[in-house]
Amino acid sequence: MEFLKAIFKPDFISVVILITCVVNVLVYLAVLKNISRLESTVRPKSDRRNGVMAQLALTDSESSELAECSGRASGAYALFTNITAVFPLLGILGTVTSLMRLSGADNLSENFMSALATTFWGLVCAIGFKIADSFITARLDRALDEADYLIHEHDKEKREPQ
Repeated sequence: MEFLKAIFKPDFISVVILITCVVNVLVYLAVLKNISRLESTVRPKSDRRNGVMAQLALTDSESSELAECSGRASGAYALFTNITAVFPLLGILGTVTSLMRLSGADNLSENFMSALATTFWGLVCAIGFKIADSFITARLDRALDEADYLIHEHDKEKREPQ
């Protein structure tokens, strides 16, 4: 019971972890939105890679839209993975700051539990977001690969003489 009290007792680093967690959830949702937008842009053209509808060509505006969409999706994903990587560091920071406050026997238990709580929340968030990452990585890689192929083919067609 004491452990649960310590975990849910707010201190500065725990609040920072919570705020960072909320920000990362919002970034994750943005990544999902960008992946969906990229997939919807790529899908009508992706049969072309398999040889179906081979005469269907990208226009210049579709190619630039695809490149912009790819950039947004990969940028948001990079932000998501970098924020996810910060959680264990925030947990360690909370541990260190709590242990640095150990000056007397009266707050020893409280500071030690605070150190464990920040480590706990940092690890829980990192593990949770790493699991969430596994659900979007394959989708993003596939969509970026298709977009890359279509953009490359469009550029190749533009360079070839008619």
